[in-house]
Amino acid sequence: MMAGLYDRMGAIPIMQLRRIAHIWCVVAGLLFLAYLARQLRQGMTDGAGHPFGEDFLNFWSGAHLAVTGQAGIIYDLAAFHAFETGIANAPIDLYHYSYPPVMWLISAPFGLLPYPLAWAAWQLLGWGAFALAVRRLAPAQWLLVALAAPALFINAMGGQNGCWTAAIIGWGLILLRERPAVAGMILALFVVKPQLGWLIPLALLAGRQYRALAAFIGMALALILITLPLFGIDAWIAYVQQGSLLKSVILEHGDGTWHRMLSIFVLVRHGGAPIPLAYTAQAIASLTVALLVLRVWHREGPTARAKALLVLGALGGSLYVSDYDCVMVLLAALWLWPQATAQLRGRMALLLAMPLFAAPLALMSGVALGALALWPALLGAGLRHAPYLADDGFR
Repeated sequence: MMAGLYDRMGAIPIMQLRRIAHIWCVVAGLLFLAYLARQLRQGMTDGAGHPFGEDFLNFWSGAHLAVTGQAGIIYDLAAFHAFETGIANAPIDLYHYSYPPVMWLISAPFGLLPYPLAWAAWQLLGWGAFALAVRRLAPAQWLLVALAAPALFINAMGGQNGCWTAAIIGWGLILLRERPAVAGMILALFVVKPQLGWLIPLALLAGRQYRALAAFIGMALALILITLPLFGIDAWIAYVQQGSLLKSVILEHGDGTWHRMLSIFVLVRHGGAPIPLAYTAQAIASLTVALLVLRVWHREGPTARAKALLVLGALGGSLYVSDYDCVMVLLAALWLWPQATAQLRGRMALLLAMPLFAAPLALMSGVALGALALWPALLGAGLRHAPYLADDGFR
């Protein structure tokens, strides 16, 4: 039954897909404007504890505090919450900063801008970087394709970094053959999200991309070392301590976030399994992903399939991954689509649509089902037996 669904989704004519994409862009745009208007009901909030820009308030606050010499309160939950409440000018829920000090460096320019202007720049520049990567893979329809990804809508509403991470992995892999050192330096920016970036150096090593790997390691170390004279080792100690606390509250016990997450850990935990069993299941899943990625990259190097598999593997192998992270799935779809079977196209189509329905279904069913859309696509991309000879996408 599921295979039949995949086949039907993969067989949708291109003209019909374009019509659906146009309609969705209009609907999503109107919904987004209505959502923004609602977030200004009380101060810069919706009156129910959600600030304008949602999670972007964290990114901006961390950057602003760092560039104004107040980095010491970023990992202090009470002090950080008090600062953010002052910015929102109304009571808000408890938000927290979960990124390492390297993120302060990367996001510093936004911290120098007034909050509303910084939010607009974050949204537009992040989407622009992502859209230009899409243009390299689908030049004929790049604007429509880059606007129509459902995860883009979820990411924009949450003020999250999904477009930025998609742009980083997209440009890193696009430039891998022609400018390997630059590609490695770009990919090293995943030091701010190590839960998504840990597979990248392994893939580069397996694919014998040694110049890119050296640049990756050098850039990652440089970013970390630069933070030490600027913010001190205490900032990293506080980051580790806060990470341990947040892992317990958010990941292990699901404080209001499980319904948006895609990891095997959360799927098993949401089903009522104890924490040790959930970690065991995730370890098996992450090992499976690593073996698939290493096998394909070792055999093929950075082919289109290998790049797509690395993108999907970054999501499937992560302990902490959410629906807004799935902006990068569009890149994987573009790499896979030209030579994919109808069934694999159907799986990718379902995965692309998943951010719209996974969280609501999880709230209704009590089980986070996002992984059930991710893993069929991941395995379909990684377990093909025929050689995969596609180049870098649509031409």
